[in-house]
Amino acid sequence: MHRITLLCVGPIKTKWIAEGCAHFLGRLGHSIQMEVVEVPASRQMDPLKQQTEESERLLEAITKREGDVWVLDERGKAMTSTAFASSLGTLRDAGRTVIFVLGGAYGLTDAVRKRANHILKLSDMTFPHELCRLIFLEQLYRATEINKGSGYHH
Repeated sequence: MHRITLLCVGPIKTKWIAEGCAHFLGRLGHSIQMEVVEVPASRQMDPLKQQTEESERLLEAITKREGDVWVLDERGKAMTSTAFASSLGTLRDAGRTVIFVLGGAYGLTDAVRKRANHILKLSDMTFPHELCRLIFLEQLYRATEINKGSGYHH
């Protein structure tokens, strides 16, 4: 079974986004061993300090794990759903664990990006970080279904 960790900042506060995330995590539970790790959100008022503090917490969480690190960041490379599925399938077949990293409202520092094996952009558009988690989980589910040939992706 494929092992995937999603490292992210803080709990989701928006009810419908939390419900959507739970929905896709439930669906993923049949295909992969999924762990969601939420590091505490910073209480700093200054955006740069908030970004720095949250990035340090994410880096600490990364160092406690082994696997290919994929950072979700607006500066990353865009991939189609089928290309993403193919990359995940290759990692799964090689027995590789994957760690996805999703920052908070002000994003990630260069130190986190430098730690990445891959930097993936979810969209050219900007979304709230909570919504990015939901979008990512749907795409992860879609990738597993593409690899199964289920017809979810048409």
